[in-house]
Amino acid sequence: MTPTAAPSAAPPPPTVLVVEDEALVAMLVEDALAEAGYGPVCAPDGRSGPADPAAAVVDLRLADGLDGRDVVRRLRARRPALPVVVVTGYLPDAPQADLRGLGGPTLRLCKPFDCDELAAGVAAVMATPTTRPAMPRRRRSDLLAAFA
Repeated sequence: MTPTAAPSAAPPPPTVLVVEDEALVAMLVEDALAEAGYGPVCAPDGRSGPADPAAAVVDLRLADGLDGRDVVRRLRARRPALPVVVVTGYLPDAPQADLRGLGGPTLRLCKPFDCDELAAGVAAVMATPTTRPAMPRRRRSDLLAAFA
């Protein structure tokens, strides 16, 4: 009798925090992410949920006056390079949809969106490098020579 190798357990899917206050939209997002191979966890206000998600999908306008930008800032206070997909019904040039100052990687997805767009957006933002390549240091003599 030869020993058989024990089956290796597959790693758990990447956890994606879903911050969406509309129940039907939250269910759609959770289903789409699960079908794409992620482990979605819904938190309607962004305060509950996993301590260290691999990414987050955050609605820009939440109930009870909550602002999705504040949720992103709070999440990034714990993990500055957290990949985030922001979903919004606002037009990209609307002042309410301004995502400047949130850090990155951040991707905007306008409602209505389909499940494939959502899955592709999460994959893209998770694949974005979180560190920028170091720029070569320039010597003062190089700068002076450039202006001579």
